[in-house]
Amino acid sequence: MKNFKTRSHAVLFVVTAIVFSLSSCYKETFDLDRMRDDMITWEPDIAFPLVFSILDAEEIISMSDSTNIYQYDSNNFITLIYRKRIFSQTINDFFQLPQNQVLNSNMNLSPVEIVQFTTNGSVQTTLNTGLTVGISGPGGSQLDKVIYQSGLMNIAFTSNFEHSGNLLVSIPELRLNGVPFSQTYAINYQGGAVSFNTTIPLAGYEMDLDNGSGPNTIPINYTLTLNEGTGSVPSPTSQLQINHSFENLKMAFADGDFGNFSLVIDPAEVDLDVVQSEHSGYLYFEDPRLKLKIKNTIGAEMRVTIDELYATGDPGLTNVNISALIPGGQFTIPAAPSVGDSAQLEYYFTQNNSNIKDIVNNQYGTLHHDFSALVNPNGPAYNFAQANSSVEVVADMELPFWGLSNHFTIIDSLEIDFNSQNHLKDNIEKGLLRINTVSHFPVDGLLKVYFADENYALIDSVLTDGSYIIRSGTVNADGKTIAATQTNNDVELDRQRIDHLFESKYLLISADITTTDNAGRNIKLYLEDNIEIHIGLRVKLKADPTLIDDF
Repeated sequence: MKNFKTRSHAVLFVVTAIVFSLSSCYKETFDLDRMRDDMITWEPDIAFPLVFSILDAEEIISMSDSTNIYQYDSNNFITLIYRKRIFSQTINDFFQLPQNQVLNSNMNLSPVEIVQFTTNGSVQTTLNTGLTVGISGPGGSQLDKVIYQSGLMNIAFTSNFEHSGNLLVSIPELRLNGVPFSQTYAINYQGGAVSFNTTIPLAGYEMDLDNGSGPNTIPINYTLTLNEGTGSVPSPTSQLQINHSFENLKMAFADGDFGNFSLVIDPAEVDLDVVQSEHSGYLYFEDPRLKLKIKNTIGAEMRVTIDELYATGDPGLTNVNISALIPGGQFTIPAAPSVGDSAQLEYYFTQNNSNIKDIVNNQYGTLHHDFSALVNPNGPAYNFAQANSSVEVVADMELPFWGLSNHFTIIDSLEIDFNSQNHLKDNIEKGLLRINTVSHFPVDGLLKVYFADENYALIDSVLTDGSYIIRSGTVNADGKTIAATQTNNDVELDRQRIDHLFESKYLLISADITTTDNAGRNIKLYLEDNIEIHIGLRVKLKADPTLIDDF
């Protein structure tokens, strides 16, 4: 129970507090009546509380990884869930629209149109062209419609006609609120070439790609009108140069046939920190479970193949395949039935249908997976997706806290620095640390603290006599704690040990946790389970404390 070692800092750090500062910052909340009455008396001496803390079950068993989840049933029984998103892709992962796509066009007057211009004083000519949207994605896809979440359309032109007029840009299959795009831009000749540039945000625009112009293509129409002015008569080389570009496109919605293609799913692992011990002892879970949850909000069917699904552990352990629950190691994810809806599947590996219990309790601390998937496995189909639509596979490793811990040991180190407190050392002759615990928790806890130098060489130690700092509360036949147990412990710090403490660079903390009755039966953890910790300190000083200014 990994974070137990972290919380043990709160308990054992008081050793450091002896020389850091003889502070009484917890005095208002510390209940001195809970301490034993036989506190020894030294002259001169200072006695005061150091710590008053109530640690609930979640604090004691919580992992350092904040993504872990706690689940409680109606009786507050605790289940720890390790959740890992194995795979997730959205429509913008499937299809990458071009970041910059350009259509360059030139418009000239034909000899007939030049005659019409000189005869009538005006002329109109039209260029009908089209843009094929260069979708980067699966081959064979034919989108019917795209609604843009963001993006820009830029229209720029340069005219060397020595006459004024306008350019009408019409894109009948690009619509905003159902209205086709159609804009007229003035050409104001005042001598020299005429240049123009405008940018249109495309958020909310709908592009209809199923219009008969070809796969993923939209028609674009340009109509040039020129009115005769004082300039030279246009020649066949006179022209209007148009630069029409689409930039930074991102889909909010798309439908059509997404094609038949494979999804890239990188192999990954789910780490089960709570079942791994770097040192000794073990944890046993009576009913561990692995749940695979699949959710598809994309309107496309997918066939998933489990290429690898096995557990790994220490180098001495052989990788073990998780027992087959899915026939043939393959399953189909149905398409979402409608926009905004989802199709969901769930596979539950339990001790009744798999070897998951043996895997967890034999300290296989990692689940390795490698999946592959095929979109539209049965050929062309109508598909759809919104920007936030996704296909997602999540693995939940569920560990109900029903089981036992047998001398499960975790070791941690804590760096300390006494340089600014050296002036206190010579004024402390000895000290007594009194630790009082009231445990409504079904474990016995043994803590050991070692003093080490900068090379991690051991100098001294405290709490190494095998005494339990925490004793299990009373547990009923169902494994539930029904009454608290109080435990008292004294730790004496003599002159030599105080010197060793000041010489230390690190405190090495070992937490040994064993459940009720020496791990002889399964226990259960509930949200209301807790450990109440009171710590008081008395030190004997060589001098009158009123003469020690920094005290």
